[in-house]
Amino acid sequence: MEIEDYRKQFMEQLRFDAEHEGTAPETQFIEKSLEILEETGDVSDAMPISVEIRGKRNRLMAFDAYAYDEADGALIMIASDFSNEIDTVQTLTNTRIDELYTRMRNFIEESVTGKMSDYCDDSDPALNIAKEIKERAGKGRLNWNIVRFKFVIISNSILSKQVKNISREDFLDRPVVLNIWTLERFFQTYSSNSSEIIEFDTEEFGCDGIQCLKAQIGEEADYDAYLGIVPGSFLANAYLKYGSKLLQGNVRAFLSIRGKVNRGIRETIIKSPENFFTYNNGIAVVARSVRFSADGTKIVHMRDPQIINGGQTTASLANAIIKKEKMADDMQNLFVPMKLTVLNIENEMSEDEIERYNDITKKISQCANSQNAVSDADFFSNHPFHVMMEKLSLKTMAPPVNGNPFQTIWYYERSRGKWEQDQMKLTPAQRQQFIAKHPKNQVLKKEKLAKCLNAFAMNPHEVCQSSAINFKRFAGTIDDIYEKSRDSINEEYFKKCVCCVIVFDTLDRMVNKAEWYPSGGNKAQIVPYSIAKLMSMLPKNTDLDWVSMWKNQTLYHQLATELEQIAHAIHEFLMKEADGGLVRSMSRKLDTWKKCKDLKLQLSDQFIASLVSLQETRDAEMIAKRAHKFNSSVDLSVEIFKLGATYWHKVYTEVAKEAILPYGELSFINGIGDYINLGKLPSPKQCKQLMKIIDKIENKGFVMPES
Repeated sequence: MEIEDYRKQFMEQLRFDAEHEGTAPETQFIEKSLEILEETGDVSDAMPISVEIRGKRNRLMAFDAYAYDEADGALIMIASDFSNEIDTVQTLTNTRIDELYTRMRNFIEESVTGKMSDYCDDSDPALNIAKEIKERAGKGRLNWNIVRFKFVIISNSILSKQVKNISREDFLDRPVVLNIWTLERFFQTYSSNSSEIIEFDTEEFGCDGIQCLKAQIGEEADYDAYLGIVPGSFLANAYLKYGSKLLQGNVRAFLSIRGKVNRGIRETIIKSPENFFTYNNGIAVVARSVRFSADGTKIVHMRDPQIINGGQTTASLANAIIKKEKMADDMQNLFVPMKLTVLNIENEMSEDEIERYNDITKKISQCANSQNAVSDADFFSNHPFHVMMEKLSLKTMAPPVNGNPFQTIWYYERSRGKWEQDQMKLTPAQRQQFIAKHPKNQVLKKEKLAKCLNAFAMNPHEVCQSSAINFKRFAGTIDDIYEKSRDSINEEYFKKCVCCVIVFDTLDRMVNKAEWYPSGGNKAQIVPYSIAKLMSMLPKNTDLDWVSMWKNQTLYHQLATELEQIAHAIHEFLMKEADGGLVRSMSRKLDTWKKCKDLKLQLSDQFIASLVSLQETRDAEMIAKRAHKFNSSVDLSVEIFKLGATYWHKVYTEVAKEAILPYGELSFINGIGDYINLGKLPSPKQCKQLMKIIDKIENKGFVMPES
């Protein structure tokens, strides 16, 4: 696909979505852009809200969305430059960039140093945003929650060739990054189907190279390993430029960079930088590839470096410079130990290479971060739960609705951009067929599913946290289900997950169109609180009619009416509780949810009459669980049989040498080999016993041979 075709398709989709949802094309453009920026890791949990206010001396204060990057303490302001023309391509000029940047900066400046209430009334959501920015900006450097500003301009225009430099000076004593996303950049992201790769020469940050020593780890390893010494100023400056994009693989990237560990790091930076190398555990980095100096002793170029462990160390060094506790020139004697894993991948990664990258990242993260438990399901797309959900999504067809003549699929996207990746090599006709079968509005993302299920689990205060934090909290539930009752993850479970998403998204649209809902309101908080409140009010032994929702792929009338009424009450409750403060912050507290549960609301007779018996739901789930267990047992029997008699006799011989099993269990392994040699399929009971024995020997350190 060429960029002209992409632009036409992009604009037609925006117009179609706008007409379908009763919004403006620019609104759709902003939402689509934020989705892309989130997928590429440029922003997280951005709040779309268009603000335009005239301030002192008639200066304009405006933006279209904002977000906070908790990982690197950044306030992100986003401005839209949108043209609704399809045939005429506009150009984004230096003048327009300066205009949009200045408007965003004006709002921050007025929020921190001025008095926003002079220019808008108390009901204007911009006033609450201004209060939030001022609070996070802090008075003294030690109280700063915002340590840098990121300004993003999104545009469906082409970038002018006259735009040569978009760097900006520090603002309010903090560094500034200006990022521009134009049509070309959106197209490049779509075409490559991957996040933009961080790639740089070390000399860009005043470093002539990173001293390193290659580890001799054997010829069979499919990666290279190095031990290095990283100058602190280089690490800090790289982080100041790229921020949390350097931490995409870090399982702690979303956590606050505060606490005892960081205070200790900060004290060493300020008081004894020469001892930093000795006192600090250092960083662990994974990179796709590196290049060396002519003598081969220093790394001078890195491609896609990701800090897997040591995010706190990196952020602390950068913060010391930002808060002027230590200047870059004062870090000449500060060095950081580094363990570097290089995958030696120059081109785009294949699916197998992505899985390999995830596996290496996971293992390094788990080992390096063992001081705090980290769930496999937290961030890794190859966790068995996500793999099972992907398989279920591809075989659980949704019934045809709204005049469609065929069934469709709710596509579970366990790895970023997989839905679009599956279309990359298709012809236009094949692509249309693919989208008809896998509609875009039926793409299930892991983080979105976690929000929906956690709302139904009556944890709205967790849903109102950032996506990463909510996903981490929900990961515990995922692990619990998988470890204790993995047969519960079946077609019935998947259908219920889809219904939860349907309810969440439908209520979101209903709230947005409600007469009582103000522009720029607190929809992100109202929706999960409303769902949780409804579930907490269900009469004993009753449940929602999940079968009806799945069959019709929509909310039934009684549920939609009830939810809309509850949402209105929740809106008023949240506004009253906030009392002029920030609903976004207040909604994250468990105490707020407790008060909400105590809120006196009455369910309508019509809604109560529409409820089904809870036992019906449980019976359906039990039937699905038994069916899945039977199918899984058959699959396991087949897998064990396919390994062959020779394989199991080999396992028997190697385990016998180790003398780690009693005679009965050892002979059982040999018996499985004999059984398969007769052409017989092991029974479910035999398979279960065999898996127990395998688990036992692996826990004792035995490694199963290659098949």
